[in-house]
Amino acid sequence: MGFLGIRLSRQPIHGKGKLVHALLIILIIMLTCFGLFANRFTLRGRQRFVFSKKILAYAMMVTAIFTSIYVRQIYKDYMNSDLNLRDAVKLYSYMNITVATINFFTQMIMSKTAGEMMSTVPLFQTLNELHIESGAIRKSVMLALIKVLGFPLVLEIALVMQQRRNEPDAHWTWTLYKLFPMIISNFLNNCYFGAMIIAKNIAEAVNDRLKMVVDQVNSMQMPINREHYSKYYCIQRYCTLADELDDLAIKYKIICVKSTEYMALMSLSIILSLICHLLGITVGVFNQYYGIAESVIGGKQFDGFGALINLVFLTISILEIALLTYVSNDILLVIRTTGSSLQEINLQNADWRFRQSVHAFALQINTIKYKIKPMGLFEMDISLMTSVLSAVASFTLILVQSDLSQRFK
Repeated sequence: MGFLGIRLSRQPIHGKGKLVHALLIILIIMLTCFGLFANRFTLRGRQRFVFSKKILAYAMMVTAIFTSIYVRQIYKDYMNSDLNLRDAVKLYSYMNITVATINFFTQMIMSKTAGEMMSTVPLFQTLNELHIESGAIRKSVMLALIKVLGFPLVLEIALVMQQRRNEPDAHWTWTLYKLFPMIISNFLNNCYFGAMIIAKNIAEAVNDRLKMVVDQVNSMQMPINREHYSKYYCIQRYCTLADELDDLAIKYKIICVKSTEYMALMSLSIILSLICHLLGITVGVFNQYYGIAESVIGGKQFDGFGALINLVFLTISILEIALLTYVSNDILLVIRTTGSSLQEINLQNADWRFRQSVHAFALQINTIKYKIKPMGLFEMDISLMTSVLSAVASFTLILVQSDLSQRFK
C-alpha cells in the first residue's frame, strides 16, 4: 500500500515510485468509496489534499446506510435470541461491525486533520532521491497485498463453504454481506501496515547511505590514506560528507515524525482491531476445545467441518496480529540501526564541520526516541505477540476451567 502521508507533485516519478504511486491512487479511491476519507486533491497553488463537504456528505450517507443495515441486524438477532456469541464466525462478524461503525465516525471527525497531514510528506521526492531496490519494493507490496487481499479471500472461501453447508439454497453473494464489515474494520489497519512497510524501506535506504558515509570517513582517517590526501581535499570532502549527513538527518526526521503522526490518526482503529482479534482468538481456541470436549466427554459426534471453519478464522486473527507486530518490530530495529551506525564513525581527525553534523544527527536521534505506541497505551514490538498469546492462554484457561466445573459438577 504505502505511506498514506503523501504530497503528490508534478515532478517525474522514477520506476520504483510508479508502483507505489499507482497503489496509493487506488487506495485513496477505495478509502473515498468506502466513506473513510473526506478530502480531495487539488492542483491549484500548492498541491495538497483539502477537506470537501461534498465528499463528507457522501461519507455520512455511507455511514448511515452501513449502520442502518448491520447494527439493525445485530439488534434483530438480539431480539430474536439469536445472538450466539459462542459461534466464532458470528462473534467475529459482530465485533467487526462494531469496529467498522466506530471507524466511520472517527474518520469523518478526523478527515480534515488527515488531509492536512497527508499534504506535508514528500514521499515521492524521497523515493526518487534514495536508492531503494526494486526487489525490496516488490517484496513489500506483495506482503501488503497478501494482508489486504489474501486474508479477505480466504475468509470469503470459508464463508461460502459454511453457507453451502448451512444454507444450500442461498446464493454465494450473500457471503459478501458478512465479509464487507470485516474488510472495513481492517482497512485502516491495513493502511497503517502498508505505510510502515514503505517507511521501513526508506529507513533502510537511509541506513545504507549512512553506512557509505561511515566507511568513507573512517577510510580517510586511516594512516595509510591520510598521507595521500591534501589538506584542502580533506576539508572539501568532509564538507561534502557533512552535507550528505545533514540530508540523511532530514529524511530520518521525516520518517520518525510523520509515521508517529500517522500512528496518532490510526491509533483507535489499531487498538480496536487488536481487541477484536484478541477476542476472536480466545473464542476460537475455546471453541476448538469445546468441540473436542463434547466429542470425548459428552459422547457427541465431532463436527470436523465446523472446527475447520473455526480454525480458518482463528488462523487469520493470529496472522493479522503477527504481521502487524513483525512490521512494527522491523522498523524499530531499522531505526535503532541508524544510531548504531553513527557511533561507528571515527571523529578523531575529522573536520569540525563534519563533527558538527554528526553531533546534530546524534542529538536528533536521542531527542526523538522513536517508539510505536498507539494512544500511549503499549509499545508495538515483538513483545506484543507474546503478550497477546499470554492473554489468550489466561482467558482460555479460565473458560476451560469454568466449562469443566460445570460438566463434572
